[in-house]
Amino acid sequence: MSCWSCNGPTVQSTSFCGSCRRIQPVGRTEDFYSLFDLPREFALDRAELERRFRERSRQLHPDRFARAEPKERRLSLERATRLNDAHRVLKDWRLRAAYLLKLAGQDVFGEGRTFADPEFLEEQLEWREALALARADGDAAALTDIAARARFRLAALEVRLMELPLQTGLLDEAVAVGVFMEITTDAVAVHPLTFVTVTK
Repeated sequence: MSCWSCNGPTVQSTSFCGSCRRIQPVGRTEDFYSLFDLPREFALDRAELERRFRERSRQLHPDRFARAEPKERRLSLERATRLNDAHRVLKDWRLRAAYLLKLAGQDVFGEGRTFADPEFLEEQLEWREALALARADGDAAALTDIAARARFRLAALEVRLMELPLQTGLLDEAVAVGVFMEITTDAVAVHPLTFVTVTK
């Protein structure tokens, strides 16, 4: 690759040209991890992620390029937006799990999605049946109980993901339970009068 301004050689994952220091376009092979120079792993140091986010946000903020030529202003906005998107995904372990699956070529929200663990699949079917019944009956207490179980399951999955090497099967489960929990939380919100807060 070469710099659009001075034609000097550039490294794809670098935001600025090493020669003229002009901001560079986002490379086609750059992912959310490479934007922060972090290894592509599920477990990450949140404090380090925040430190690098603040550092890069200062470098790429569009205000720093207010007097630059139009192309640089556009590139700073593109890079700042991309950085914000990356930070939003990587700081949330469920979104991070889904993103890692996407990088591995798996569409976590695709139609006909199946799971390798038959027990997990059976659990998901049971939860969805219980959710449908509670919704039909307007049973907020049952909805709250289902949400609590989903939250507990997510917490257990997060612990396993942090302790074990990267496994797409566990990532699959975490994403599925996370999506189910969001659906359940929305259902509980429909019946706020009897909703009680459940702690983890």
